[in-house]
Amino acid sequence: MSKVFIIAWWEYITKVRTKAFLISIVLMPIIIVGFSILPTILAEKADVRQKFIGVIDQTNWVFNELKDKLEREFKLPDGRSNYVLFEIKFVNEYQSLSQLKEIANREVVEGKIEGYLIIPKNFGEDTLTFQYVGQNVGNIRDIERFKSILQEIVIGANLERYGVGKDKVEQIVKSVKYTTVKISKKGEEEKADFVGIFFSSYIFIFALMILVMTGGQMLIRSVVEEKSNRVIEVLLSSCTANQLMAGKIIGLGLVGLTQMLIWGLVAFYFLSGYAITLINFEILLISLIYFILGYLFYSAVFVAIGAPVNSEYEAQQVAGYVSLIMVFPIAFAFLIMQNPDSPLIKILSFVPVFTAPFMVARIPIKMPAMWEIIATMFLLLLSVIGMIWVSGRIFRVAILSYGKFPSLKEIISWVKTK
Repeated sequence: MSKVFIIAWWEYITKVRTKAFLISIVLMPIIIVGFSILPTILAEKADVRQKFIGVIDQTNWVFNELKDKLEREFKLPDGRSNYVLFEIKFVNEYQSLSQLKEIANREVVEGKIEGYLIIPKNFGEDTLTFQYVGQNVGNIRDIERFKSILQEIVIGANLERYGVGKDKVEQIVKSVKYTTVKISKKGEEEKADFVGIFFSSYIFIFALMILVMTGGQMLIRSVVEEKSNRVIEVLLSSCTANQLMAGKIIGLGLVGLTQMLIWGLVAFYFLSGYAITLINFEILLISLIYFILGYLFYSAVFVAIGAPVNSEYEAQQVAGYVSLIMVFPIAFAFLIMQNPDSPLIKILSFVPVFTAPFMVARIPIKMPAMWEIIATMFLLLLSVIGMIWVSGRIFRVAILSYGKFPSLKEIISWVKTK
């Protein structure tokens, strides 16, 4: 056991002293925060100018109210209206809609207006469909704002038609707001919101994904480097293949955990009081168990698949394929959020490859039944033991094999070899 710890310490200390480790400590959070915040900043920056919108109002009554509501409700930081509306009118009774659209289209192309709305003659009666025409129809926020205001106008007009006064209409069409309260398994009420649940649910998935991807890649590259330099043969003269494998898994796992700890402390400092309100120690403890078991399982998978590689190119390919497994749970993120007890999610939770990420995602949203937690933990523990046994069999032969990547038949024979 002492040899395992010596190897683990060596792997740990040599990696944390490298410039690459120090750069990743600083660079990775910047990249993550950048990808999280930059789109919002850019979206806000894109909205600091007035947008000129034309309106072809065939009803002869919608335009004035639409203009008033849009210009009053949506303001820029400097106090100006976000939208400036003007009506594109028919010159005479002989002018057709297609002729008017040609004029409006030309103004869009020349950049005089962002786009224009077409309000049909029977809008609010026989139809509730309006049309937005512009060069950019991907700006969902603007279109949703137009839709929301037009919906208010139609509801208000219908209420007035049924004898409801204007002073009452604004009260009736006001938006409903809500708060959420979560009930724990013990029947206790807990304040909860989407951001808090999402953060606590997926922080472990992302942490596990980063730890597995970085640790796994380092593990494979370490083996490739030692094989190419023939250092592996010297190491095996002083320890067994299983001791070497265990030492590498533990050492590189500690490297990843060091990164997680530093990032976690920095995040905790900046989130301060909000972070404390998110912590549920029961959830934290259970998630940590899945986290550790998940890391050991994926590390064993990396060892089994990565030990036979002989070049950096092969190492990158293998690491990429295994890392795709970790991306799979992210695809189910919103399905887990909306329905953590769905049959599909429950079934996938019992597939060892997905057990750890799926369970740490489900637990903060809605605590699964205790039998399910115990069963999945036991299954994952057995899978870890089995995968480490298989990896050890492959590792002891693969680390001394050179040349082309072995076939599946050869790898199976290595596992069967006593």
